[in-house]
Amino acid sequence: MRGFQQLHGELESLGARVAGVSADTWAALNAFAEQNGVQFQLLSDWPAMKTIEAFGVRRDGGPTAMRVTFVFDAAGVLRGVVDDPRDMNAHAQGALKVVREIAGG
Repeated sequence: MRGFQQLHGELESLGARVAGVSADTWAALNAFAEQNGVQFQLLSDWPAMKTIEAFGVRRDGGPTAMRVTFVFDAAGVLRGVVDDPRDMNAHAQGALKVVREIAGG
């Protein structure tokens, strides 16, 4: 989240919208956003977990999701996936790279 927060302005300037989807409740996400100054939308997939299931990122053995970043273009076409469980900064940097490619630069 910190990486996306740091790059939020640049991503927006390239026409991207950032949203996080979590298995946490909306109340937990709201508290997290307030504590961390998150400037983009955080969405709760609790309790149905339909989005997490649809994207195939539900962790085995529990109601949590793997940390995977999906980048879609304006037409809704999937243009990039960042799936690095160890380096959380790779997600924001990888998304920025794809967004720059989409924007033509």
